[in-house]
Amino acid sequence: MAHRRNPLRLRRRNDAKSGQGIVELALSLPLLLLLMLGTIDIGRVFYDYVQLRNAVREGAGYGARMPTDTAGITLRVNRHGIPASTTVSVACTGDCTTTNGVPNGVGTIEVTATHTFTPITTAFLQSWFGINPITIKVKSSMRLLR
Repeated sequence: MAHRRNPLRLRRRNDAKSGQGIVELALSLPLLLLLMLGTIDIGRVFYDYVQLRNAVREGAGYGARMPTDTAGITLRVNRHGIPASTTVSVACTGDCTTTNGVPNGVGTIEVTATHTFTPITTAFLQSWFGINPITIKVKSSMRLLR
């Protein structure tokens, strides 16, 4: 005589296993979302850094030809697509005077951009790990062109 399995007993076993996947997803989903948002934040910080670096290089290049035009240098930096709320400062060392738009002496122009980056995950990270917003500061300097 062949031994037959009870179909009700098999169904109960499968029902118990089907809830396991939902519980595992509920436990792992917050960690996976935090990893994904952290990865996105790292990409955004890198993107902002590259934009700031290119912008201050553009401003320093303009400032090497026109060192007394600080408004023009700042405008060049701001028009280069930097993030909002970025602070731009211009400093010139040496002889930065010009005659007819040509620098008179030997000097160096330095352009600095400072931006405070606030990550997407800042509320969670700040409350649990004490991580604050990130300050990105980029400098570029060039010798004045004659």
